[in-house]
Amino acid sequence: MLADEVIVEVQSVLGSDADTADIRDIKGPVHYRNWAYLSIILAAALIIIAIILIIRFIRKRKITREEYIPAVPAHEIAYSALDELLGKKYIEQGLIQQYYFELSDIVRHYLENRFQLKAPEMTTEEFLFTLKTSSELNDDQKSLLRDFLSHCDMVKFAKYIPGEPEITASQNSARKLVDQTREKTTEEAA
Repeated sequence: MLADEVIVEVQSVLGSDADTADIRDIKGPVHYRNWAYLSIILAAALIIIAIILIIRFIRKRKITREEYIPAVPAHEIAYSALDELLGKKYIEQGLIQQYYFELSDIVRHYLENRFQLKAPEMTTEEFLFTLKTSSELNDDQKSLLRDFLSHCDMVKFAKYIPGEPEITASQNSARKLVDQTREKTTEEAA
């Protein structure tokens, strides 16, 4: 069996123009040339860098100024605190336990400021154990400190009531410890 002949005619969808008659290559990348946008980004970056540099300069200047401010030596703070403690008249008021709490605290803070020992945060036993290996104090100073802190602990925690001579001896021990361990000035060292 034979079928009838079918005629197929193919027409191009591109049209008859010369530009559309042939296959063209893709276009190259488009260069972004919006200079206003780029200049805003650049200006913002420069402003951020300038702010960072100014902040660093100010911080460096602040640290430099602080270096020239002489710190109050630890022994002067301790002497002042001891004098202030005597001015509170705790002994005359019968507040002996309170007096010993503050006296012990003054010495402990002095040792922390002077030698960077964390004395206020430790118990007496912990502190004395730490002090055994420390080369900051000599044996006589360690013994004086051990006796002073033990006596303070008896009054603070065991409710021991010392007499006037013992109270005076405690005051003298605190001053003696500060005197013996204080940082010498350049004039005193010479």
